[in-house]
Amino acid sequence: MSRTMANFLMCCAALFWGATFIAQKTGMETIGPMGFTFGRYVIGTLVLVPLAIWEARKVSLIPSMVRDRRLCWGALGLGFLMFGGIGLQQTALIYTNVTNAAFLTALYVPLVPLIAAVFLRRHVAVNIWPAVVISLVGSFLLSGNSSLSAQFGDILIVGGAVFWAGHILLIQSVMAKINAPFQLSVLQSTVTALIAGLVMLPLEAPGPGDFLPMLPQLAFAGIIAVGLGFTIQLVAQRHTTAPAAALILSLESVFAAFFGWWLLGETLVQLAIVGCVLIFLAVIIAEVLSEHQIKTIFRNFCKPR
Repeated sequence: MSRTMANFLMCCAALFWGATFIAQKTGMETIGPMGFTFGRYVIGTLVLVPLAIWEARKVSLIPSMVRDRRLCWGALGLGFLMFGGIGLQQTALIYTNVTNAAFLTALYVPLVPLIAAVFLRRHVAVNIWPAVVISLVGSFLLSGNSSLSAQFGDILIVGGAVFWAGHILLIQSVMAKINAPFQLSVLQSTVTALIAGLVMLPLEAPGPGDFLPMLPQLAFAGIIAVGLGFTIQLVAQRHTTAPAAALILSLESVFAAFFGWWLLGETLVQLAIVGCVLIFLAVIIAEVLSEHQIKTIFRNFCKPR
């Protein structure tokens, strides 16, 4: 797969996730956040099982996990990190709006290159850093600025962003060892559903009938976000770097803000348009301009007149 195609697919994943914020926000009338997380990931897993079986005929994940213990823990870790990210995000939507949640979720954009450079000792291209700054400024403007008050939901979203950053970095490591995206997607979705179910039972204890009114939202989130979105991420991220992937996936905040304005009537001020443009500009800087070009621009800018 070419990098251009990989980037396009990740844009599609960002679109799916942005639209799913609406289902997440409106899907908790009769069930709690853990119930919604459990239901959507059960549906997502069921959708992916036939594809995983088909893929296993060519390359099987299980023998590789048995031979390589680090791969085994890495694959299971994807599910744990996904639960941390989605569980905190889903709970936060009780306390905050879609646009605010999308902005704070985008904090994984600076966390990915920061963790990669400082803790994993990986080289991060120079063009990534200005793109990260521009993306954060754009996300902040997209939020509407004035709506960002300190609240419990904000803290939960920021915590979830740490898990999302770890998830993006771990995908890079796991997919370098084995190319089995459908099986990995089933595994991480199953782990997420199991953890959500274990937390749901004592805290929320929903009955089977409580899930029925929310079935449209659960189906949308399960099929579109889990079945398509996260699987596309696993397929496409193999062909680009983790920091670049984080920037492209941050377009999720643009799509979430648009759908929140369109379908839920949430306020989208004029500054939000500038924010959208800046986020797109950040992606272009990360993917079009080379490291050498960024250094040249910086030297020319700093040159005495």
